[in-house]
Amino acid sequence: MSERPVKGRVPASRRFVLDPMRRVERAVHGDLEALLESIGYREVRAPHIRVFAHVPRGEGMRMSVLADRMQVTPGAASQLVGHLERLGLVRRQREAGDRRHVRVIPTPAAEAGYEASRARLAELEEEWAGLVGARRWRTFRTVLEELATWADGLEAP
Repeated sequence: MSERPVKGRVPASRRFVLDPMRRVERAVHGDLEALLESIGYREVRAPHIRVFAHVPRGEGMRMSVLADRMQVTPGAASQLVGHLERLGLVRRQREAGDRRHVRVIPTPAAEAGYEASRARLAELEEEWAGLVGARRWRTFRTVLEELATWADGLEAP
């Protein structure tokens, strides 16, 4: 018996593992957007959340590295950072040793968003562990880390 095509859905036999991963990420970003809006970050959307997922608090990150990690053009990264800068959530700073390089650094105004998002992500992971069982969750995390380590090797120069 063959699968019936459903409009907007790829048959399971043609789906790759990235499809459910993207669906989970989209759901998590939607959840985080709602959370952030509820605590006053009304204009922060999924692409901005991705910026904060990459930029460490404190030291920040070079814009060029951010663009590379987000897999976007430097111009696209600059637009996202510009929006966050206008919201007062990040600042740009030229590096003292090499003024050509610009770092994006989260401001104290972003701190509550970082903390609320981290707490919510921890809650979601607990919820997922409850859904699939502790043993399967540990296995999933272990396999995912192994694949991420492999992928890191592909990105190495």
